[in-house]
Amino acid sequence: MEIRFLLNGPLAEGKLVRAFKSKPALELFQEYTRRISKVYPCTVTGMGKRVIPRGEAVWVCHRGKNSKMLSSEQIAQELKKVEQSGARALRIIIGGADGFEEKEIEEFKANLLWSFGPLTLPHELAAVVAAEQIYRASTILRAHPYHLGH
Repeated sequence: MEIRFLLNGPLAEGKLVRAFKSKPALELFQEYTRRISKVYPCTVTGMGKRVIPRGEAVWVCHRGKNSKMLSSEQIAQELKKVEQSGARALRIIIGGADGFEEKEIEEFKANLLWSFGPLTLPHELAAVVAAEQIYRASTILRAHPYHLGH
């Protein structure tokens, strides 16, 4: 299964640096996607078309009323469900500075609306949090000491 981060905002295909105003945030995001790549193939792209191919799971990072706040252990269990479903990929969609409108959320047909709580986060920080939590979830599922050491 592949992990695909889709960033909405000022991102041109292949130009990840445009999505991040902060170089340290970009470097941290890249570090976590590098770590994820040791377990799952991992790509990062812009939003592009909003059509999600069959056989792919979709998680949208969204602070809406129907979104779920999950512990790291719960994220690991959700990731395990996606793995066991036979999905070819898990798309993790992170909005731009203005987030998503409800109509856009419906178009994604998300398997999970994932909230980081009532905080308002800059989209680049949300990308870092999402990447770190996916990496952490992968370590939980593999009994790696990363999760226990933090």
